Amino acid sequence: MFETAINSMKVQFSIFLLLIGSWLSANEIESLKFTEVTNQKQWDEVLKEASANGQLLFIDAYTDWCGYCHKLDKEVYTDKDVIGYFEEYFINVKFDAESDFGMQLADFYGIDSYPTLLFLTPEAKIFDRIEGFVPAKTLQAYGEQTLNDWAVLPVLEESYANGTLERESYLEFIGILERTNPEKAEMVATAYAINFTEDDYLDVENIWFLTRFENGLDSQHYKYITANKQKMIKTHGQSEFNDYLSGVYNDNLMLAIKYGDKNLMSRLTQEVLPQFVPEDELPMAQYITESIYYLQREELDNYKLTVNSFMNNHLSTDEKPDFIISTTVEIIENYDFEELISFSETLLSQAIDINEKRFETHALFGYIKGLQANYKQANESLDKAKALALTEEQKAFVDNLKEAVKMMQ
Repeated sequence: MFETAINSMKVQFSIFLLLIGSWLSANEIESLKFTEVTNQKQWDEVLKEASANGQLLFIDAYTDWCGYCHKLDKEVYTDKDVIGYFEEYFINVKFDAESDFGMQLADFYGIDSYPTLLFLTPEAKIFDRIEGFVPAKTLQAYGEQTLNDWAVLPVLEESYANGTLERESYLEFIGILERTNPEKAEMVATAYAINFTEDDYLDVENIWFLTRFENGLDSQHYKYITANKQKMIKTHGQSEFNDYLSGVYNDNLMLAIKYGDKNLMSRLTQEVLPQFVPEDELPMAQYITESIYYLQREELDNYKLTVNSFMNNHLSTDEKPDFIISTTVEIIENYDFEELISFSETLLSQAIDINEKRFETHALFGYIKGLQANYKQANESLDKAKALALTEEQKAFVDNLKEAVKMMQ
């Protein structure tokens, strides 16, 4: 019995040593050293240090609940190359974006997703930013590029101011300014592009540049490139030509939405999309453009007209239920206008009339009725959806909606 007790103690002691060893190993893992900032005084101190040393700051804005923030800590900030490089060249700072002071910093720097990583100048201005998780090698590359750009920017600034900036250096200069001083980037881009020759359009880097700058539909560059479509495709390939037009489309759609320019939106659907979207996909692309515009502008009557027009003019009866389902899901996930909820109800009723055997339409109809506080009809529709569901996955989907409706009550 005594021997058994001794053996038991040995086993427990071995486990204890194992745990101690594991704890020591975990705590011996080297990690990038950060200064944790929790108040204005600490923030002023790191800025003072950056100014005194002429160093950039590397900022990690995190939250406790952010899984990828913890992934950065475990997988990236423990990388020996990242540790060596960032501790040598940057002042590394962390702040909890949900703390009292952290919320102020997050608001000041326009941070609304996590993790967000910033490279700041000693004057606390953004030099570059990374949104989301990046692996160690990518972060290392960002750090090296940022440091290089930081070193070369004063030289490029001086050359530009003196009028001695070589033409081949303009794109590098604009690329840095695009991140650090967007307004000046626009000004320099205009100066660079104003005297383009035909040969300039044959340089693919200039085409990439023109996807971001000087890409208005009335600009000389857009007119030249589209007027010489076949030459551009022969020189750069169909993919590059399409990428250029995609960039033009995206930038101008954002402008149309921002300023409520319906004419610009119409020009995108009628002039730009037909140049790079296949003919059989064009009606859908035009519909998506119009629907995005009207939803973002909250022009709900026009949005509803657009949906009905596309559905009635471009879809067969059998195609309508899928379209209605996807439209309803988009509304539920992104918009909470009561008018759109009622519109979704109308659409789903049409889908059920077309095919009453689809569980999805009954399930979504039930959820919509729940949003309208008609819980009796909501549960009836969800029960019908459950009866029509064929797979366990489909049944689980209905159960999730039933639970959501239950929580609404």
